[in-house]
Amino acid sequence: MNRPAILTVALIAMVSLSIAATAADDPRTVGEAFCKARGANDDAATRSLLTPSLIAEVDAAQARSDVIGKTNPDEKPPLGDGIPYQAFPDVPKDCVVGAVADGAGSIEVKVTYSFPDSPDANWTDRLKLVTENDSLSIDDVIYANVANGEPDLSLRQILMDAFDQ
Repeated sequence: MNRPAILTVALIAMVSLSIAATAADDPRTVGEAFCKARGANDDAATRSLLTPSLIAEVDAAQARSDVIGKTNPDEKPPLGDGIPYQAFPDVPKDCVVGAVADGAGSIEVKVTYSFPDSPDANWTDRLKLVTENDSLSIDDVIYANVANGEPDLSLRQILMDAFDQ
């Protein structure tokens, strides 16, 4: 390989790495990746967007649910429908990233799930993003609040409360 070809390959590699790093630093891109993963029901892609501490909570809750399921095979375990990464289990037609808001130590990204044929069924969850290892990761999902006056529920809270039944 001649010198110009080597330089071109090196430049392409640096630009690719720069684009990947920028994507991990852009809240909208993280939201879009989350929407794409949820739309495909791809738990592995969803998990790749989470903080290590949220992954640990998800894994601990799933393991606990699996033990309950094996101990009581005739009953549905607390997480028998999977990890609730969104407020409702319905599979929406669309997931769109909305407003981004900076908070104290975190960024919130709104993601709206919609059903064009049933607009009353639409809802908006919020992704809580934090910076870890120089990139943004999802540290919690704050669910749509459909009950007036009730405090917002989140994925972390649901994972803990699932076993208080």
